[in-house]
Amino acid sequence: MKTISKQIAFVILLSVCLFSCGNDDKKTEYVEDGKDVKTEQKKPDEVKQESGSTSANDSAKQNNSTGSKDYSKSKDSFQNEKPVAEVSPLDAANYNGRTVVVKGFVADIYQSEKVAYLNFVEKYPDNPFTAVIFASKFDDFPDIGKFKGKNVEVTGRVSNYKGKPQIILNSPKQIVVK
Repeated sequence: MKTISKQIAFVILLSVCLFSCGNDDKKTEYVEDGKDVKTEQKKPDEVKQESGSTSANDSAKQNNSTGSKDYSKSKDSFQNEKPVAEVSPLDAANYNGRTVVVKGFVADIYQSEKVAYLNFVEKYPDNPFTAVIFASKFDDFPDIGKFKGKNVEVTGRVSNYKGKPQIILNSPKQIVVK
């Protein structure tokens, strides 16, 4: 009887471990003009959940931390959020989900019909950080090439795409040549 109880306990423990391992990732949505662009996995310790908030902005942050969509923010929503830090492109990955100012050198720019990438420190694929501009915003950034070879400050919320930190630029006010 003891052997059967031990086997049942072992099976239950193993089941709990297997199920919990698959559920500890949190989805993050990347949104451009209200359309889903990319969904990635985020570790739970990278998400700061707020409790007991009652303001519209706080509840919007809570909704985003649970994976639901929030399209109520303006195009320049980065201006409404105070940056939590000024960081280098090498440290940006430590601020996933937070609004920061990234100060660094734009080593290379790649632009296609759909997207432009401002690669910091090194050329792709060795770049540690990228500022991204989608085609729908190209008219707002008429001379993207002027940033190449310059030190700039980029303000926005850090997200992760294919293992690298990025900030999506929706307004020219988010990038300043220094």
